[in-house]
Amino acid sequence: MTAWSWRAVLYGSFLVGCFVAIWPPLARNGEPGKIKLGLDLRGGMHLVLQVMPEGGPTAGKQRVAPNTIKEVIRTLERRVNQFGVADPVITEYGKTGDQILVQLPGVKDVAQAKRLIISVAQLSLQIVEDVAPTRELLLRNSAGVVPPTLQVLEGSGDASERSAFYLVRRQAVITGRELRTARVGVGDHGEPNVEFTLTPRGAQQFKQETGANIGRRLAIVLDERVTSAPMIEQSVGAEAQIRGRFTATQADELAKILRAGALPAKLRYVQELTVGASLGEDSLRAGIIASAAGMLFIIVFMLAYYRLSGLNAVVALAANLLILLGAMVCSEATLTLPGIAGVILTIGVGVDTNVLVFERIREELRNGKSVRIAVQNGFDRVWITILDTHATALIAAAFLFQFGTGPIKGFAVTLVTGLIANVFASYFVSKFLFEWVLGKRQVSTLSI
Repeated sequence: MTAWSWRAVLYGSFLVGCFVAIWPPLARNGEPGKIKLGLDLRGGMHLVLQVMPEGGPTAGKQRVAPNTIKEVIRTLERRVNQFGVADPVITEYGKTGDQILVQLPGVKDVAQAKRLIISVAQLSLQIVEDVAPTRELLLRNSAGVVPPTLQVLEGSGDASERSAFYLVRRQAVITGRELRTARVGVGDHGEPNVEFTLTPRGAQQFKQETGANIGRRLAIVLDERVTSAPMIEQSVGAEAQIRGRFTATQADELAKILRAGALPAKLRYVQELTVGASLGEDSLRAGIIASAAGMLFIIVFMLAYYRLSGLNAVVALAANLLILLGAMVCSEATLTLPGIAGVILTIGVGVDTNVLVFERIREELRNGKSVRIAVQNGFDRVWITILDTHATALIAAAFLFQFGTGPIKGFAVTLVTGLIANVFASYFVSKFLFEWVLGKRQVSTLSI
C-alpha cells in the first residue's frame, strides 16, 4: 500500500470512531451517544452556599476547617444522588474557602431540592424530664433557671396543643451517627412516618437506655426541635420510628436526608439562580441555529471563492466538528451556552487555517510552480504559522480554564478540543484530500 493509502485507512478509522461515538444506533452500551448539557441549556438550579463557622454568623472572621468543607460536599453528594439528579456539580467555590457551588441540571421541583440541600438534619433521641405548654411553666420548679445537665427544646405537642416546651437531658440516648438506614413507613392510623434502623452498637445502647427509662417520654429531636415525644412502654431494639404530623412528601424527604447523614455545619444561601427548562431549550435551539447558519455561510463562501478546492475546506470543517463532538461524548464533557460559542469560534479558526493554506497555494501557482509542488509547498510553508496561531489560542484557553468558573470553563473546554481537532482536520485531512485527488495523474490546473 502507498503512503497515502495507509493514511486513508488511519484517518478514516479515526473519523468513523468519532461518528460511532455520537450516532445513537452504534453508541456504547446501546445507549444514545448524547452530549451532556449544562445548566443553561437544560434548565435547573444554581446555588452558591456558605458554610457557617461554629457559632454562626456572629463568629466573626473565624475560618471553616477544610475537613468540614469536604464533609459538607460528601453529604450533599449523597443527598443529591438520592434525589435522582443527573450530572450534578458540587464543588468548592470562590477564594474565601467557605463557599460551595451546587448545580442541579434538570431539577423541576426547586423548592423541594432546596429543602433537601439546606436541612442540617441532626437527629438525636433524648429522655424527657418534663413538658409544659410554656417555658415559664416548664421552669417553675427551678426558679426559671435551666439545670446544667438539661436543656429546653420547643416542639410539637399533643393533638390538642399547637406546640409545647420540653425539658430534656443534654446527653442523648443515641444520635444520627448510629443510624443505619431510614425509610418511609405507615403508622397505626395510616399516617406517614419515618422508620429507622440502628447500627448494632446503637441498637444495644438504645435497648439498654429505653429499658432503664420505661414510663418516661423519649423526645425525637431533629435540628433542635422535638418532632414527637412518645412514651417508652418497653425496651426498644434496633428498629424504631419517628412520628409527627408529616405529609407523605415530608416523610420521604426526611428519610432521604437521614439516609444521607447530617450536615456537619449550617449553610446559608449566598446566590440562587433558577433556569427554566423552556429557557434552556430556547438557548439550545438558538445556539444550534447560530452554529448551522455560520456553517452554511462559510460553506457558500468557500465554494464561491475557492471553487472546487473549497469543497476540500468543507470536508475538513465537517471532520473538525465530528472530532469535536466525538471527543465531548467520549470524555463526558458538559456543553454550555458559552461552549456553543466555542464551537462557533472553532469553525471560524478552521476557516482561517484553510484560507492561509489556499492563499499560499495560489501564490505558488502564480510563481509558476506545478500543481503538485504548489500544494506541497502551500501546506509545508504555513505549518509553523498554523502552530503559532493555535498555540497562542490554546494558551489563552488554558488560562480561562484554570482561573474561570462554570460557563467560562465550558467555553475553554470546547475551544481547546476544537483547536486540537482543527490542527488535525485543516492540515492533515485537507492535505490528504489534495494528495488523494491528484494521485499519480498529471494535473496542469487546479480549481482554487
